Amino acid sequence: MFKKYLNISIFMVLLGITFSMFSQDLADHLISLPKTINDGGANINLQDENSRLYLKSEDAPNYDFLVQIYSNKKKTFGISIHNQEDNSHIGLIRIDFNGGHKNPEKANEFVPNYVKKYEGHWFENESHMHLYIQGYSPLAWAIPLSDSNFPIKNISDNNEYESAIIAFMNIINNKTNIQFQHPIL
Repeated sequence: MFKKYLNISIFMVLLGITFSMFSQDLADHLISLPKTINDGGANINLQDENSRLYLKSEDAPNYDFLVQIYSNKKKTFGISIHNQEDNSHIGLIRIDFNGGHKNPEKANEFVPNYVKKYEGHWFENESHMHLYIQGYSPLAWAIPLSDSNFPIKNISDNNEYESAIIAFMNIINNKTNIQFQHPIL
């Protein structure tokens, strides 16, 4: 059975960095690093409401990454990448399908022009991509998926669900193969 809502999150673990030390350049660099899934691969069961994949990057051995995929009929389907210090999370990118969110009312100097036009924008049951913007709470800003380069704009079946996960893993530069377990009809 297809789940309409999905949220996929990626968390990065780094000890010794606080939110105030987290620059836009660092956030962008962490997203772009090539990563591999620990234990050499992943098998994602599309029926699970929560899946976790742990990743590493040889280019940044002090960082650990966690991909979290969660979905259910009440929450959005999405994809995120976060830096995680102990139990705190510093979000870098997240994609929510059919979710809600309100952007900050005022843009600082780090907000890119393509994001500024969404100052104060309210997303209601609208698919959108959250972005890390220096000087704001993690993932405080979002743009509509329709205005992004993310190839999957909506989820209507399990094939698009898989494609969204794969597309997100490509954005964060995952180099490991992912297998999917399909629901039994």
